[in-house]
Amino acid sequence: MVRGGMRFVVLGSGSSGNAAVVECGTLRLMIDAGLSAKQLNLRLAQVGIAADSLDGILLTHEHGDHVRGLKIFLRQNPLPVFATAATAQVVREGGIEGGKWKVFEAGRAFAIGATTIDSFPIQHDAVDPVGFVIRHQEKRLGLLSDAGFVTSNVTENLRGLHGLFVEANYDEDLLEADTKRPWPTKQRIR
Repeated sequence: MVRGGMRFVVLGSGSSGNAAVVECGTLRLMIDAGLSAKQLNLRLAQVGIAADSLDGILLTHEHGDHVRGLKIFLRQNPLPVFATAATAQVVREGGIEGGKWKVFEAGRAFAIGATTIDSFPIQHDAVDPVGFVIRHQEKRLGLLSDAGFVTSNVTENLRGLHGLFVEANYDEDLLEADTKRPWPTKQRIR
Protein backbone atom coordinates (compact mmCIF):
# COMPACT_ATOMS: atom_id res chain seq x y z
CA MET A 1 0.00 0.00 0.00
CA VAL A 2 1.16 3.51 -0.82
CA ARG A 3 0.05 5.96 1.86
CA GLY A 4 -1.31 9.45 1.37
CA GLY A 5 -4.54 9.00 -0.54
CA MET A 6 -3.57 5.86 -2.44
CA ARG A 7 -4.26 2.17 -1.66
CA PHE A 8 -3.29 -0.89 -3.70
CA VAL A 9 -4.79 -4.37 -3.25
CA VAL A 10 -3.86 -7.54 -5.15
CA LEU A 11 -6.87 -9.76 -5.83
CA GLY A 12 -4.87 -12.44 -7.65
CA SER A 13 -1.45 -12.81 -9.25
CA GLY A 14 -0.20 -15.73 -11.28
CA SER A 15 -0.88 -17.92 -14.29
CA SER A 16 -4.36 -18.73 -12.97
CA GLY A 17 -5.37 -15.07 -13.05
CA ASN A 18 -4.29 -11.49 -12.39
CA ALA A 19 -6.32 -8.64 -10.94
CA ALA A 20 -5.71 -5.77 -8.55
CA VAL A 21 -7.40 -2.59 -7.39
CA VAL A 22 -5.89 0.82 -6.88
CA GLU A 23 -7.74 3.50 -4.95
CA CYS A 24 -6.75 7.14 -5.46
CA GLY A 25 -8.88 9.26 -3.17
CA THR A 26 -12.43 8.37 -4.21
CA LEU A 27 -11.36 6.84 -7.56
CA ARG A 28 -11.25 3.02 -7.71
CA LEU A 29 -9.73 1.21 -10.68
CA MET A 30 -9.30 -2.49 -11.27
CA ILE A 31 -6.14 -3.44 -13.11
CA ASP A 32 -6.87 -6.49 -15.28
CA ALA A 33 -9.68 -8.98 -14.72
CA GLY A 34 -8.02 -12.36 -15.16
CA LEU A 35 -10.00 -14.21 -12.48
CA SER A 36 -13.52 -15.47 -13.06
CA ALA A 37 -16.24 -12.87 -12.44
CA LYS A 38 -17.32 -14.94 -9.43
CA GLN A 39 -13.80 -14.80 -7.96
CA LEU A 40 -13.44 -11.10 -8.78
CA ASN A 41 -16.66 -10.33 -6.90
CA LEU A 42 -15.72 -12.61 -3.99
CA ARG A 43 -12.22 -11.18 -3.60
CA LEU A 44 -13.44 -7.59 -3.94
CA ALA A 45 -15.94 -8.26 -1.14
CA GLN A 46 -13.19 -9.82 1.00
CA VAL A 47 -11.25 -6.54 0.89
CA GLY A 48 -14.34 -4.41 1.47
CA ILE A 49 -14.83 -3.14 -2.09
CA ALA A 50 -18.20 -3.34 -3.81
CA ALA A 51 -17.91 -4.11 -7.53
CA ASP A 52 -20.35 -1.31 -8.33
CA SER A 53 -18.02 1.18 -6.61
CA LEU A 54 -15.34 0.68 -9.28
CA ASP A 55 -14.82 3.54 -11.74
CA GLY A 56 -13.12 1.53 -14.48
CA ILE A 57 -10.77 -1.27 -15.50
CA LEU A 58 -7.23 -0.82 -16.86
CA LEU A 59 -5.96 -3.62 -19.11
CA THR A 60 -2.26 -4.38 -19.40
CA HIS A 61 -2.76 -6.82 -22.31
CA GLU A 62 -5.15 -9.37 -23.81
CA HIS A 63 -3.94 -12.71 -22.45
CA GLY A 64 -6.51 -14.88 -20.69
CA ASP A 65 -4.86 -14.66 -17.28
CA HIS A 66 -5.50 -10.89 -17.50
CA VAL A 67 -9.00 -10.79 -19.08
CA ARG A 68 -10.62 -14.17 -18.24
CA GLY A 69 -13.43 -12.72 -16.09
CA LEU A 70 -13.97 -9.54 -18.07
CA LYS A 71 -16.92 -10.66 -20.21
CA ILE A 72 -19.21 -11.64 -17.35
CA PHE A 73 -17.89 -8.96 -14.98
CA LEU A 74 -18.72 -6.26 -17.57
CA ARG A 75 -22.16 -7.74 -18.07
CA GLN A 76 -22.72 -7.35 -14.31
CA ASN A 77 -20.89 -4.00 -14.05
CA PRO A 78 -20.84 -1.94 -17.30
CA LEU A 79 -17.66 0.00 -16.51
CA PRO A 80 -15.27 1.96 -18.69
CA VAL A 81 -12.41 -0.27 -19.91
CA PHE A 82 -9.11 1.48 -20.65
CA ALA A 83 -6.87 -0.31 -23.17
CA THR A 84 -4.66 0.38 -26.14
CA ALA A 85 -6.46 0.22 -29.49
CA ALA A 86 -4.80 -3.06 -30.46
CA THR A 87 -5.53 -4.69 -27.09
CA ALA A 88 -9.16 -3.48 -27.19
CA GLN A 89 -9.57 -4.87 -30.71
CA VAL A 90 -8.20 -8.32 -29.84
CA VAL A 91 -10.23 -8.53 -26.62
CA ARG A 92 -13.44 -7.44 -28.34
CA GLU A 93 -12.84 -9.81 -31.28
CA GLY A 94 -12.55 -12.53 -28.62
CA GLY A 95 -16.19 -11.92 -27.71
CA ILE A 96 -15.77 -9.56 -24.79
CA GLU A 97 -18.18 -6.69 -25.24
CA GLY A 98 -20.02 -4.48 -22.80
CA GLY A 99 -18.57 -1.66 -20.82
CA LYS A 100 -17.48 1.61 -22.34
CA TRP A 101 -14.18 1.20 -24.16
CA LYS A 102 -11.68 4.03 -23.71
CA VAL A 103 -8.63 3.77 -25.95
CA PHE A 104 -5.22 5.20 -25.09
CA GLU A 105 -1.87 5.08 -26.87
CA ALA A 106 1.00 3.15 -25.28
CA GLY A 107 3.58 5.63 -24.05
CA ARG A 108 0.98 8.35 -23.48
CA ALA A 109 -0.56 9.65 -20.26
CA PHE A 110 -4.28 10.07 -19.72
CA ALA A 111 -6.36 11.32 -16.83
CA ILE A 112 -9.25 9.78 -14.98
CA GLY A 113 -10.58 12.51 -12.74
CA ALA A 114 -7.70 13.91 -10.66
CA THR A 115 -5.56 10.81 -11.27
CA THR A 116 -3.06 10.56 -14.12
CA ILE A 117 -2.17 7.22 -15.69
CA ASP A 118 1.17 7.05 -17.47
CA SER A 119 1.39 4.05 -19.79
CA PHE A 120 4.57 2.64 -21.26
CA PRO A 121 5.23 -0.26 -23.65
CA ILE A 122 6.76 -3.45 -22.31
CA GLN A 123 8.33 -6.50 -23.96
CA HIS A 124 5.88 -9.41 -23.96
CA ASP A 125 4.32 -11.63 -26.61
CA ALA A 126 1.04 -9.75 -26.64
CA VAL A 127 -0.32 -7.36 -29.27
CA ASP A 128 0.44 -4.09 -27.39
CA PRO A 129 1.33 -4.78 -23.73
CA VAL A 130 1.81 -1.89 -21.31
CA GLY A 131 2.85 -1.09 -17.78
CA PHE A 132 1.42 1.79 -15.78
CA VAL A 133 2.51 4.51 -13.38
CA ILE A 134 -0.48 5.86 -11.50
CA ARG A 135 -0.05 9.40 -10.21
CA HIS A 136 -2.34 10.86 -7.58
CA GLN A 137 -1.50 14.00 -5.64
CA GLU A 138 2.22 13.60 -4.97
CA LYS A 139 2.26 9.79 -5.01
CA ARG A 140 3.42 7.52 -7.83
CA LEU A 141 2.68 3.79 -8.00
CA GLY A 142 4.20 1.60 -10.72
CA LEU A 143 2.62 -1.58 -12.11
CA LEU A 144 4.55 -4.04 -14.24
CA SER A 145 3.16 -7.38 -15.38
CA ASP A 146 4.56 -10.06 -17.68
CA ALA A 147 7.60 -8.10 -18.83
CA GLY A 148 9.81 -10.40 -20.92
CA PHE A 149 12.77 -8.26 -19.95
CA VAL A 150 13.26 -4.81 -18.55
CA THR A 151 14.26 -2.25 -21.16
CA SER A 152 15.84 1.13 -20.48
CA ASN A 153 12.44 2.70 -21.26
CA VAL A 154 10.78 0.59 -18.54
CA THR A 155 13.55 1.48 -16.08
CA GLU A 156 13.15 5.17 -16.87
CA ASN A 157 9.38 5.02 -16.38
CA LEU A 158 9.77 3.31 -13.02
CA ARG A 159 12.13 5.86 -11.46
CA GLY A 160 11.09 7.89 -8.44
CA LEU A 161 8.13 5.76 -7.40
CA HIS A 162 6.61 5.51 -3.94
CA GLY A 163 5.57 1.91 -4.60
CA LEU A 164 6.03 -0.74 -7.28
CA PHE A 165 4.05 -3.90 -8.01
CA VAL A 166 5.81 -6.43 -10.22
CA GLU A 167 3.88 -9.55 -11.22
CA ALA A 168 6.53 -12.21 -11.67
CA ASN A 169 5.86 -15.92 -11.23
CA TYR A 170 8.45 -17.61 -13.40
CA ASP A 171 10.13 -20.69 -11.96
CA GLU A 172 12.24 -22.76 -14.34
CA ASP A 173 11.87 -26.02 -12.39
CA LEU A 174 8.08 -25.68 -12.14
CA LEU A 175 7.87 -24.82 -15.83
CA GLU A 176 9.94 -27.88 -16.77
CA ALA A 177 7.78 -30.16 -14.61
CA ASP A 178 4.52 -28.75 -16.03
CA THR A 179 2.85 -31.48 -18.10
CA LYS A 180 -0.15 -29.37 -19.18
CA ARG A 181 1.65 -26.72 -21.22
CA PRO A 182 2.80 -27.61 -24.76
CA TRP A 183 6.46 -27.22 -25.67
CA PRO A 184 5.98 -23.99 -27.75
CA THR A 185 4.27 -22.33 -24.78
CA LYS A 186 7.11 -23.37 -22.49
CA GLN A 187 9.61 -21.91 -24.98
CA ARG A 188 7.65 -18.63 -25.07
CA ILE A 189 7.60 -18.41 -21.28
CA ARG A 190 11.36 -19.04 -21.08
